[in-house]
Amino acid sequence: MSWQVKLPSPPPGYRYGPRYGPSRENILRGIVYILRGKSRSLARDALLVITNMPLPPRIRCADRIPERGPFVVVANHYERPGLWMVWPAMLVAHLVRERTGQDTHWIAIEQWESFRLLSVSVPPALIRRVFERTFRTYGIMAMASPDAPAAARAGSMRRAVQAIRDGEIVGLMPEGDVGPTPELLEAKEGVGAFLLMLAGRGAPVVPIGLYEEDGRLVAHAGPPLDLAPPPGLPRDQREGWARTRVMLALRELLPEPLWGAYRETEKGTVADR
Repeated sequence: MSWQVKLPSPPPGYRYGPRYGPSRENILRGIVYILRGKSRSLARDALLVITNMPLPPRIRCADRIPERGPFVVVANHYERPGLWMVWPAMLVAHLVRERTGQDTHWIAIEQWESFRLLSVSVPPALIRRVFERTFRTYGIMAMASPDAPAAARAGSMRRAVQAIRDGEIVGLMPEGDVGPTPELLEAKEGVGAFLLMLAGRGAPVVPIGLYEEDGRLVAHAGPPLDLAPPPGLPRDQREGWARTRVMLALRELLPEPLWGAYRETEKGTVADR
């Protein structure tokens, strides 16, 4: 029997691999860990997940990742039918820990507006409580939603800045969302300013492209980015410059069918200077 599973809507010229699903044992472990609420290493627990992958993942250019923090990992929000983005995120967390001995503190939205479990809609208030406990267990930093008060969003940013000052590693997926296929989406507005703020505290930005090849999940690290804006670039253009600079770096780590929203963005524009 072939391991290749036929799934809908791959981008032209791109093939999906098999379906990914956690084992019953890992589901039960995760529930117990989160109910206990004690701090755990996401990267260490990721080993349990990686052993459940249908095929072993591929790692490319891991030596480009700094040997210790502080730095910021940026990755594309890779998700497709049959593969939830948590799998690639845990692969990155494991890869970074193998290189540095440190955990990655992912930044994630503090709650989903809607979620269904076995076709049953879960109330947003319950989602938030589960997220809070999960985030606390695994050191994930909650980012206030876009419609939250400015003070709440500022507090989220301060926590990320403090993590960088403490020599830690922060992880971010600039798209912040999932499209109908895993092609790149435009990065969220404000991401560029956020990354400029972290880079200004001495944190290199390390892009990691996530995709599949020959049915295997791939994590491809790129060289750390210098996010110092070009001399003379007007202040009101810096956020867009940083946002596009990071997304172009991710694009160069991905196969062309996944370039998506950045397919027509030419190198040599103001975003790439």
